[in-house]
Amino acid sequence: MATFVFDTHRAVKDLAAAGFPEAQAEALVELVGAAVGENAATKADLDAMEQRAKVRTDAMEQRMNVRIDDLEQRMEARFTAMEQQTAAQFAAQKQYMDTRLDALDQQTAARFAAMEQRMDDRFTAFEQKTAAQFAAQQQEMAAMEQRLNDRMDALEQRMEARSSDQEHRLTIRFLLILLPCMGLLFAALRFLPG
Repeated sequence: MATFVFDTHRAVKDLAAAGFPEAQAEALVELVGAAVGENAATKADLDAMEQRAKVRTDAMEQRMNVRIDDLEQRMEARFTAMEQQTAAQFAAQKQYMDTRLDALDQQTAARFAAMEQRMDDRFTAFEQKTAAQFAAQQQEMAAMEQRLNDRMDALEQRMEARSSDQEHRLTIRFLLILLPCMGLLFAALRFLPG
């Protein structure tokens, strides 16, 4: 059964403030107090109720602490599992990326090796072609030089036969000047592109 707390002193003050004469207010409060009778709470009742409320509050606090601890443990376990799962996913992703990068490195190295081989082959072919052209030009220059020397010798013989000693000397001087110039010309012609 619910208990009812009735403050008689306050009730008298409230009735007096409302315009009741004090004697009348006291009589009315006594009448109501008698009607309430046993249902009115005493200080002991209030103390017992406060004690019960404290026990219930303590028990509720204890249950709440247990539930909070349990919730914390479950949350900690879930966070640990999530961290482990995330770490495993990151490790798997790193392994996947490492594998792809290694494959890309190998593919790139193979392509560079093939390109380097093609470039080496092309340079070798170019060097061989250039060397062959240069050798052909050298032979041609040597043949031209030989023909020029033969012609110069023939010219010199004809000039010796036709000219006097002085003319012969002038011719020799001329040839001595002309031959180095011709040698320079032939040397320059050797280095001209085919």
